[in-house]
Order: sequence, then structure tokens, then C-alpha cells
Amino acid sequence: MSTVDEAPAMTTTTQRARGNQVSAGPGLGAAVRVELAKLSAQLPLRVLLALCVVVPVVFAAGMRVSSFRPSDTLFGRWAGTSGFATSLFVLDWTAAWGVAVGAGLLAGDIFAGEDRLGTWKTLLTRSASRAQLFWGKAIAATIGVWLCWVVIGVASIAAGLVVIGRAPLIGLSGQLLAPGHALGLLAAAWAIGLLPATAFAALGVLFSVASRSSIIGVLGPLLVAILSQGLETVASGSIVRRVLLFTPFDAYHALFTSPIGTGAIVQAVVTSVLYTAVFGAASWWLLRRREFAGADAVPASRRRTVVQIGATVIVIGAVLAGVGRLGPTALTADRLSASVTTTFANLVAVNYLWHNDGKAADTTVPWHSVCARGVITPSTDVGSGAGEDWSCLITDTRASDGISAIQVEVALRANGCYEVQSPAAAVGPLQGTSVSGRSYLNPLFAFDGCLGTP
Repeated sequence: MSTVDEAPAMTTTTQRARGNQVSAGPGLGAAVRVELAKLSAQLPLRVLLALCVVVPVVFAAGMRVSSFRPSDTLFGRWAGTSGFATSLFVLDWTAAWGVAVGAGLLAGDIFAGEDRLGTWKTLLTRSASRAQLFWGKAIAATIGVWLCWVVIGVASIAAGLVVIGRAPLIGLSGQLLAPGHALGLLAAAWAIGLLPATAFAALGVLFSVASRSSIIGVLGPLLVAILSQGLETVASGSIVRRVLLFTPFDAYHALFTSPIGTGAIVQAVVTSVLYTAVFGAASWWLLRRREFAGADAVPASRRRTVVQIGATVIVIGAVLAGVGRLGPTALTADRLSASVTTTFANLVAVNYLWHNDGKAADTTVPWHSVCARGVITPSTDVGSGAGEDWSCLITDTRASDGISAIQVEVALRANGCYEVQSPAAAVGPLQGTSVSGRSYLNPLFAFDGCLGTP
């Protein structure tokens, strides 16, 4: 069997010594620099970086001049009033789709491109070993994904603050976050997202090595993203949610709840590191055992390999969807009731503050909520799981206030976040007016919250 190794085959001792010297070469650092230079010279990275700057600016400008608000996304309803919310909306969009596109374009072709151009034998007979080439390419692709993530994060923060402004941000427990506090949490949210972004870069590398096809390498992460978005809507069981590749992207929600949920952040770190390690180890194992010369250098049927990879991804997605609701769930009626109570109470205080031009509200009002799926009963533990058929009955238990009970409709998502729609007759219209005549967005009309779970 003919094999191309890290140095040319030599027969004499001198030749072997020279070959070993050539194989040792300048080291991993040089391999990374060369791969980064190649990556930066290519069009995909330049286009992605340009989009990472342009898209947040265009979105912020659109929110400034338009009355439309993407209220179906967390913080989307505040994207036109607080620059911090604008950046968080961009974060959600980037996590859902942008990182998959970036990982595909930058990591998905970095190995398969050598197969397409037929340059493996040339590379492996030069100054770098197989291991140096692998890690050089993998690290360069990861740095490229990191660079895009950081650029779009910085651009979205800058665009939001410059175009929209530094208005305080309403958190996912209804608390009002001062600009300085909100900025720190926002930076931490983008930093946490680097971990699952790294796992996606490793996934792109795996698709590139396994398929030897640029098409699969580029589209593979996007296919996983599409399947994961579907699983996000149905997988409410805690076991499956812990193994979903996209779950770590939701960990930043815990930063904006009160108190901050550290468990979700720790889980995101563990899951991201494990996926990165598994994808990286699998990629190296496949590349290490490959032949680059002779009849074994070209797979018998590259099309069959592509079909097998695609079928494997779809089967895994189908299995996860089938067992997505199995096991315990944190989406229970009593936890939702407690969260809605806290969030609603905080938003009542925010609404009073805005309506009275800065006068603080009485925060000792004993609000209480009872939530259930379907018909509300006195029990606080009726129903569980994600769905749009939740209702909550919110009451002020201090009889002297004379406030009637308020029934709100709740859509609880599988990731532990929910959207509440309140009746205008009870909380007022969407646009409120302060005592001085200033118009503001009524925070009680419709609001989002999170249970603080993955």
C-alpha cells in the first residue's frame, strides 16, 4: 500500500535525518499563521466580517425609523427603545443562524478544499506534519469563527448604543437594569456565546474531514442548525435539552433573570467543551487514518459518503425529537406561577415609575399568580411542558387595593422562556402616557420572562 506520510520516503540514514528535520519544521505556530493567512485572503471571511459590521447597523437603523418590533424574539419588543435590547436581538439571531453559516464557510471547507484542489500530497511532503496541519487548520478556522462572533457583538453593541440609545433595559424577571449594569451583562452574554460557537467550528471541521466535500462541509452546520431550531420547540425534557448543541446558546438568559441562574451557565460550559472535544477528536481520528496516495486516497463513492452523513444527521435529529419530551421537565405550573408573579410585580413598578416620571412605586404589594394549562384551578401544580395554552390568574391579595384579578395568556417555550399577553382593559393600551405627556411603551401590555432553566 502506498502511503504519503509527513516526510518523503528516504532510504539512507542521512535522508531520514533530513526528512525528520523537514517534518519537525517550524512548528504548530507557523502552521496556524499560514492557515490564517490563507483564510484571510479568501472571500468568505472578508464577506462575513463585512456583514458582521453592516447587519447590526442596518437593523438598528431600521428599529429607529420603523414602528415594527420583532416581538416574537426575546428583547425584540424593546429593540427600538434600548440599544442593549437591540444587541441582544442580534445575539439571538446570530446564535440561531449566523454562527452556523460562519462555521460552514470558514471551517467546513478548510479540509475539504484540499481534497477539491488535490493538494494534500503536496502539503504532507513539505514542512508540516499531519498533526501540525490538522491543528493549524482547526485552530485557524476556530479563530475565524471567533473573529466574526466578536466583530458582530461589538458592532451590535456600538450600533445599538449610538443609534438607539442607552435607555435602561428590562430584564427577564421584569427588573429594570441601569445602563452600566446592562452593558456588563450584555458583554458577558456575548462572551458566553463564544463557547457554543467554538463547538460549531469543531462541527464544521468534522463535516469537512468526514465528507471530503466542500458542499457538505459548508451546508452541514446549517442543516444541524435547522434541525436544532425544530428541536428547540419540542424538546422540553431536561435530559434531551442538556445534550442539544443549541442549548448553550440559551444560557445567557440566566444573566438577565433575578437572581442570576448560574446552573444554566455551568451546564453551557460543560456541554460546549464536551462537544468541542468530541468533534475535534473524531476529526483527528478520521484524518490520521486516511491514505493520501494510491487507490485508497480517493473514496470509492464520495456521493455515497455525502448521503450517509446527511442521513446520519437526520436520523439523530429524528431520534432526539422522538424522545425530546421524555424525562423530568422544569416547565411546571408552580415554577411558572412563581416566575410570572415576580415578573409582573416588577413590571408594575416599572410602569408606575415611567407613568409618574421617575416617582418610585410601592413594591410591597403582595401579588400572587396561579398558572395552569387550559382551565385554571386553585392548585398551583396543574400541567407541565411547553405550549401556547397556558393561562395565569394574577391577583393583588391586599383587599384594600380593590384591584380585580387579571387573567393573562401565556406561551411557554421549551427553553424555559415565556411570552405573556395581558388584557388591555386591565393593564392599559400598548402606548402609555406619563403625567407630563410623554409617550412610552407599556411594559405590562405584553412581556417576556424566563424560568432560569436551560
